[in-house]
Amino acid sequence: MNRNLLLFLMGMAISSCELTYEDNTRLLIVGQIISFENEDLPQLPVDGYASGEFISSFIPLPLFPLTQEDIDLIGSTRLMADGNYKITTISPKNNSYLSLVINAEGEDGYDSGWPTLVINGIKSLPLETFKYQIPEVEIGRVVNSRLQINRISNIQDTLAYLIQYNASVKEINIDHDMFEVNIWQMKEYGELYPSELTKEIPLRVSRGDSIQVSYSLINNGIVKQDDSKVHYNKEINGYEFDF
Repeated sequence: MNRNLLLFLMGMAISSCELTYEDNTRLLIVGQIISFENEDLPQLPVDGYASGEFISSFIPLPLFPLTQEDIDLIGSTRLMADGNYKITTISPKNNSYLSLVINAEGEDGYDSGWPTLVINGIKSLPLETFKYQIPEVEIGRVVNSRLQINRISNIQDTLAYLIQYNASVKEINIDHDMFEVNIWQMKEYGELYPSELTKEIPLRVSRGDSIQVSYSLINNGIVKQDDSKVHYNKEINGYEFDF
């Protein structure tokens, strides 16, 4: 086949679908970050993103994927002194997802003492007068913490545990259909044998966050399985789990 004809056919096969924007239609994304125990928040960077997945090839070709994701930065701002933020942008008309990233590593103003916060599912919120109102989100400083496991009963059982928590990155999905789904960034697992009464596990967490402990009690087979949400105890700067 003629080389020029081949290049022409390949160009025809690959579409140029991408995010497009509505002329002169403004979009506002507003919300507020609340700090744990009203700690002072720095002016952390706030970035808004639109994304969508588009057909990139009408004809299956071995070197080209059928779909391709397009992600655009649609606006940036900083947290105000009271934690409020507002991004003003031009409305993307064919996007599938809107998200925010607050305190992204590498951005001007990034503060390693605070977590990176990712907020997904914004399009599930009602759009009122070209504005999305993001629910309040609480964050705390990133601190060195610990989980203290205490054997209170179950003297002859082995404890197998899985600890799930967020550290320097915290991801939240505000889609109402997935509101109860936790997206954990970090995991620790292990066992506590009958001869062990306590165990201390170091964690690095966002102060004030809860963690989840999934566990099994084993004694000639699994005698109990459960999940336990463990709340932050500010008096010990950590967590306690008794079994």
